[in-house]
Amino acid sequence: MKFGIIGAGVIAEYHLEAIRRTGKAEIAGVYDKFPEAAKAFGEKHDIPFYASIESLVREGGAEVVTIGTPSGWHLDPATEAMEAGAHVLCEKPLEVTLDRIDRMIEVAKRTKKKIGGILQVRTFPGCQQANKILDEGRLGKILLADAYIKYHRTQEYYESAGWRGTYKLDGGGAAMNQGIHWIDLLQWLAGGAESVCAHTATVGHQIEVEDICLGMVQWKNGARGVIEATTCAAPGFDTRIEFHGEKGSLLLEDSQIKKLVIDGEDQPIEEVLTGAGGHADPKVFSVEGHVVHVQDMIEAIEQDRDPLIPVHEARKSVELIVSMYESSKKEGWVRLEG
Repeated sequence: MKFGIIGAGVIAEYHLEAIRRTGKAEIAGVYDKFPEAAKAFGEKHDIPFYASIESLVREGGAEVVTIGTPSGWHLDPATEAMEAGAHVLCEKPLEVTLDRIDRMIEVAKRTKKKIGGILQVRTFPGCQQANKILDEGRLGKILLADAYIKYHRTQEYYESAGWRGTYKLDGGGAAMNQGIHWIDLLQWLAGGAESVCAHTATVGHQIEVEDICLGMVQWKNGARGVIEATTCAAPGFDTRIEFHGEKGSLLLEDSQIKKLVIDGEDQPIEEVLTGAGGHADPKVFSVEGHVVHVQDMIEAIEQDRDPLIPVHEARKSVELIVSMYESSKKEGWVRLEG
């Protein structure tokens, strides 16, 4: 199956490697809104580069495109690709507002094309183990579900690209950009958020978005929790996800289970390779999750089923984050739609 790459930035390297590693895909080519970037990427990797998304799909034969453009520029390339005849595999977040995501959904329905969200942390073995433990009810009724996302980004990082740290193209800061994988993981494992009360601030950088986001969450299952996301925590710490139930507790650190206690007794933990990272360097994380997404998209098209993370599922973490932003502005609780 032929894949095209839209966006020739840092993440495009991961998309290219993932496509090549599946064994069931080939590269149709690359497109970037900056032609010199597409040309440089194409020449570096010996793949065709195109002047438009339409030509990438219709001339290059891309049956699927991966989108790795800035977050606030996912709707337009996704729309162009679907209207040209390709399915879409899109980086996190799907878009920076719910309205823009819903417009993507409408185009997918009209063109009868699939959109899959790339939220690869869900696919990592430790996170899959945690999901199984929670689904089996081994912790009993969940009382607390929390996430602590202590990243570090320098001012130079934000200044390295004009879109970084802007609401228009980044959609937000510590929560929407750096935190979304873990916020998505938390809400997925917890079964979805009901309401949130949050506070955001910008204290350590010269950017228009937040570098600190603190939220209290009421989960649909009756549990409570907190979300702390920041890019001010030098030098960067492993992300922690914690679940505490009536029968025990579970601790995830950067996608690996580090502690599992049930009825007061430590449980054996299977050691698995972590696929996470990025708390200190945004370029440090495994490509394995992207391989899973590419392979799944191929099978979803062949079997005419939803991708691993369909658009309505990928929408949930964005809804939670924009609800936190809304809560901070109104200084009160916000109830989610879902």
